[in-house]
Amino acid sequence: MFTSRLCSTVVVAALSCTLIACGNDPEPSGSAGSADTGTDFDAGGATGADGAASDATSADSTTGAATQKWWQCSTWESAAGTKTPRAKGCEATFDDGNYGCKAPWYGIKHGGTAYTCNRCRGGDPKTQGKWRAIEFDSEDPAKAMPNGRKELLIVDGNTWHLRTGKKGKDGKWIEAKVDGWYWCADGAELKTEDNAFHVTSVSGSKELGWFAPDLFTGHFFSSGPDLRAWGIFAGFNKDWIGDTKYCRVGSTLKGKACSDPFE
Repeated sequence: MFTSRLCSTVVVAALSCTLIACGNDPEPSGSAGSADTGTDFDAGGATGADGAASDATSADSTTGAATQKWWQCSTWESAAGTKTPRAKGCEATFDDGNYGCKAPWYGIKHGGTAYTCNRCRGGDPKTQGKWRAIEFDSEDPAKAMPNGRKELLIVDGNTWHLRTGKKGKDGKWIEAKVDGWYWCADGAELKTEDNAFHVTSVSGSKELGWFAPDLFTGHFFSSGPDLRAWGIFAGFNKDWIGDTKYCRVGSTLKGKACSDPFE
C-alpha cells in the first residue's frame, strides 16, 4: 500500500493545509429505518445485483471531461449477494444517488461484526471524478514526484480505480492497476465513520504493494473542490499509513494545470 510523502515505512503525516472530512459529509436521502440493500462482501466475496449503471464513459462532475475506463460496471452489478437488513440503530440516512458504477450494498460481515449501515450507498458525491497524485508539501501539479511516480485515482460511483507506477529497484518502470469498491461507515457501527475500501482486482507489478482481495479503512479530506487527500489504514482501522494528496484532473491549482499523468 502506498504511503504519504512516498515513505516506505508506516508514518503519521499531518496535512499541510486546513482540511475537513469530505467523506463524513454526504448529501443524504431516504430513511434511516428503510431497508438498506446492497453488497455482502466477506473477505472479497461477490456482490449482489441492486441498481444499474452504464458501462459507458463517465463524465467528470466538474470539468465534463471524459474519463477513460479500463473496468466494467457489470463486474460488480451482475454477481449475487446475501441480503442483510439495515439496522434500525443507524445514525445517518443514506445517499442513494447513482453517480456511476454502483456495487450493490447488502451489508458486510468482517472480523465477527456485521455492518449494515452505509451513508453513501451510491458513492461519495463530493469525490467523484478523476484525481492526480501530487507532491505532498508543495501541492504543485507541475513538480516531479520521487522515482518518477505517477498515480491516477478515479472514483466512479461507489467504486474506485487506481493506476499507479514508478521506477522500480532496477530503474525500470513498473505499474499496476487496482480496482475496488467502498462504503461509508456510520457512527453507530464504526465511530470513526471512515470509508471501507475493498480491493477486488489488481493487475501489474506486485512490487507496488497492492493485492486482492484486501480490505482497509480510510477517508478523503478536502480543502476545496479540486484538492483531496486520501488517508488510509493498513487493514480495518488498524495501523495508520498516511495520506496522499490529489488534484482534480482538468482543474488549475496554484496556476498550474492538473492533467492526467498518463496522457
